[in-house]
Amino acid sequence: MPQLAVNYRSILFVPATRPERVPKAAATGADAVCVDLEDAVALSDKDSARSASWDQLGVLRSLGVQSILRINALTTRDGLHDMAALIDSPTAPDSLFVPKCDSAEEVHWIDSLLADRHQDMKILPIIETTIGLSNAAAIAGASPRVAGMGFGSADYSAEIGSDMGWDALAYGRGRIVAAAGQHGVAAIDGVWLDYRDDDGLRGEAERVETMGFSGKIAIHPQQVAVINQVFTPSDEAIASARRIVAAAEAAGGGVTTVDGQMIDYPVVQSARRVVAIAEHVAASSEK
Repeated sequence: MPQLAVNYRSILFVPATRPERVPKAAATGADAVCVDLEDAVALSDKDSARSASWDQLGVLRSLGVQSILRINALTTRDGLHDMAALIDSPTAPDSLFVPKCDSAEEVHWIDSLLADRHQDMKILPIIETTIGLSNAAAIAGASPRVAGMGFGSADYSAEIGSDMGWDALAYGRGRIVAAAGQHGVAAIDGVWLDYRDDDGLRGEAERVETMGFSGKIAIHPQQVAVINQVFTPSDEAIASARRIVAAAEAAGGGVTTVDGQMIDYPVVQSARRVVAIAEHVAASSEK
């Protein structure tokens, strides 16, 4: 069964222990807000954070903002408790971030647990380990619920003993983009840690966008505008994409030309992605 990619240019994280930040995060223009039960929550606060998260997801839904819940890793006690609570939760997120996802079996397990609950909820595995990277393609194709794949660059770099510079992470990013592309899901890049460095964030976002990533995680509200700008096609690109899609439809799927260029199936597919992003941005701005 084919999967559908999410159109998340920016995902802003909010600790589940800080409910007062949720409305503020929703007002930043982020495409999605992630209520975080994992790294942003101390071990002593895990249970209370889990209980508080359902109300926060409800707030996001009432504000018309896409919601994501990041649970703890499934290999931990807290991750198992998160899943058990999610099954019976009154409010479900639009998407579920699964950290340190190492195998397709983890996705299968989540899928089976949710078979009779929250049927529209998407799964977003996060690749953060070398084992997960080795299995990235299988993870991306493990379930029709998988709509995107995140890169946990900080944890990945810690495991391999590298810094978080471009050269050190290029291999991991390339593997993730290829796996996501193989199964038609979104590739979402990891964090830029210095939230005061807009130029550094912009530079990295621009480079991953050229690789094929469709969005990036934000850890501070002021990062959202930069990320959205980078991952939003220009007016010229949108106009060109619309011309390509219209010409392809008029040609009935055959090869045609637009603006002096030969247009075949791969070009049309790329154009359709640009149009889909443009429509998503337009719909978001109307809310």
